[in-house]
Amino acid sequence: MLINCDHRNIVTLLGFCVDYSLKCLVVENASNGFLDEHLRSIKDKPINLTWVKRLKICLDVASGLKYLDHEMEDQKMIINCSMTSSSIGLDENWVAKIFYFGEYSMLVPRNQDEDVFNLKRIDEDEYADPEFLKKHIVTNGTDVYTFGVVLFEILCGRLANDPIYVEENDRGLAYVARRRFKKKTVTEMIHPIIKKESGDYKFTLSRGANKDSLETFIKIAYECLAETVDQRPTMKVVVEELEKALLFQENNEDDPIISLEDITKATGNFHVGNWIGKGGFGNVYTGILPKGDGFDTIVAKRLDKKGGQGEQQFRNELQILFNYKHENVIRLVGYCDEKDEKVIVYEYASRGSLYKY
Repeated sequence: MLINCDHRNIVTLLGFCVDYSLKCLVVENASNGFLDEHLRSIKDKPINLTWVKRLKICLDVASGLKYLDHEMEDQKMIINCSMTSSSIGLDENWVAKIFYFGEYSMLVPRNQDEDVFNLKRIDEDEYADPEFLKKHIVTNGTDVYTFGVVLFEILCGRLANDPIYVEENDRGLAYVARRRFKKKTVTEMIHPIIKKESGDYKFTLSRGANKDSLETFIKIAYECLAETVDQRPTMKVVVEELEKALLFQENNEDDPIISLEDITKATGNFHVGNWIGKGGFGNVYTGILPKGDGFDTIVAKRLDKKGGQGEQQFRNELQILFNYKHENVIRLVGYCDEKDEKVIVYEYASRGSLYKY
């Protein structure tokens, strides 16, 4: 399996040895240990994973599982079937990698008949997929479920078999989380260090663990734990939702929000005299914003609510501008998302576009 994998979030095989009774795999080192070590409540060893770091770990693992699911070469796929926090290693840069392929892991042709994935036995533990236990059929949805358990471990800062969950339900964390989600009390399970990031255990949009980020994360984690495979999201969807949760959080830490009032003043209430063009997103206006002791000429792109591109286009464009800062990429000045108005504000290109030349 390792020979067939080439991905930054799958452990790199350096070599192997088969010498008489000695069989050994040589892989890269997880210099920051394994995820479960950072989730155990050990005396004199406080858990110190920020919410952003936790989100990035989740996104790394999800990207690795997505690769195993449908991005490998030669139409192959790997069903890991052994995904736990103890199988996730962290390198020197805190990049998470899937380190373990266990007894039930399978390397199979993609779109193979499900009968090939029939297993006669499976260890029943707190990570076990209930449909797997019932039918003894392995699918890529099995990895989605076990990863859902890991997501809740990261959210709660406790392992799935922690006594606090086993006492509440002998199946452990997954069953407790699903019940709490339905009762709308799942936020009570969030680890205190994440709550403290928000200050006084309040989720705010201006600092700490962002409310939208947490809600997006909890929702996708819950969907991963659906009892049947056909109700679970694909790993592609899981990656997209985790990216969204990370975007909410990272934008929150240094959020260049500009009020609708300021943009309206800057553009003369989106006056026709300031209109400079129209694109798929909507109308584009120039404006003047106060900056220090002077002013900054800006361009405001106002979402056309009738255009049909809406929320997703707005989020996609913001995500690209937040993630890629370069002298040859237009600079994001800020954005507005209030009162059904969505506006992205850029630096002004004083000589216009190449097109006019």
